[in-house]
Amino acid sequence: MVARRGLVWWTAGVLAALLGALLGPGPVRAAEVFVVYLSPTGSDSNDGLSPTRAVRTLEGAEAVLRAAAPRADVEVRIAQGTYVGTHTVWQYYVPGHTISFMPVDYRYGDGASDIAGRPVFRGDGTPGFWFSARLPSGHPGGDTNLRFYYLQVERYASGGLEFNGGTTTNGAGIRVPATAGVNRNTVFGMVFRDLGTRYNAAGVGYGGVDAVNSSGNLIENNHFLNNENSGGDASLIHGVYLAHHSTGNVVRNNRFRQISGDPVRTRNDSNGNDVYGNSFERTGRYAYYSEWFCDTSCTASNPGSPRECASHGNLFHDNDVISGYAGSVSLWELTPPGIDYAGGAGCSNDGQRRLRTYGNA
Repeated sequence: MVARRGLVWWTAGVLAALLGALLGPGPVRAAEVFVVYLSPTGSDSNDGLSPTRAVRTLEGAEAVLRAAAPRADVEVRIAQGTYVGTHTVWQYYVPGHTISFMPVDYRYGDGASDIAGRPVFRGDGTPGFWFSARLPSGHPGGDTNLRFYYLQVERYASGGLEFNGGTTTNGAGIRVPATAGVNRNTVFGMVFRDLGTRYNAAGVGYGGVDAVNSSGNLIENNHFLNNENSGGDASLIHGVYLAHHSTGNVVRNNRFRQISGDPVRTRNDSNGNDVYGNSFERTGRYAYYSEWFCDTSCTASNPGSPRECASHGNLFHDNDVISGYAGSVSLWELTPPGIDYAGGAGCSNDGQRRLRTYGNA
């Protein structure tokens, strides 16, 4: 009976193999996650493939990925501690997969109390963003799928995270996307604090998260604290800055406190963004939400600047608006004004108003 049962199973295996040859390959098992480890005591001469062989910098992690060329989701696991002076220009992506940057002990779904602490990236008095996601030469752009969880970024001059898909100018002299963008990224549980010239005078600050031609991002459950420029540049820094065709982004359940510029700003055809469930305390030079773009009158005053178009279809709702940066501010402000103004010839609002607000208190 045992031999007979073995014959039956052997025959089934042969049949399965024959069917596979006739019908083609079946579903492929999901690849395992490729993990790179970072540590303040690591070395970029290491291979980064275990905690004891960790690299020291994000540039080192990117070099590991370039060498390995994984075809899987990637996790960059970052040991707690302080990483000083790194300015990362990231240009490596895995098509169809995510690259996640997170504390070494983070598990998906964890809160801040479930990890040993946020790893800290601290500026060293030199200019630039902490992390700038850009496209390598010739890359068409698209979904880059970077994800950031529970890290702390502080004392950088330009700001924290920049997602930059690039811009160009069309035949009408209007600033338009140069690529399909740097899209579908996640920023969750991060702390962006002490950014801008008040804390690092090496360059003007622009934002905790600064998007240029970057769409479909989720910015959730983050803390934007003390993002401040000094003097005449005070209004130029924001918590979240969505510019130049950054569309369909969701900004929800974040805390904005002590932002010398307007905490949320859109610019130049950045449409269909949804901003809700956030709290705003001591934030805003002019308003809690503002839009600014450069139309014909602006370009006349600024020769050489490309013309831009109004953003439209944006939502600002159900937010807790507590106080302005240096006194009372408006709920929203549009510059140039006009809720239906598209920006002139070559611009269109697709039948939408620039902004809709409700439920803010």
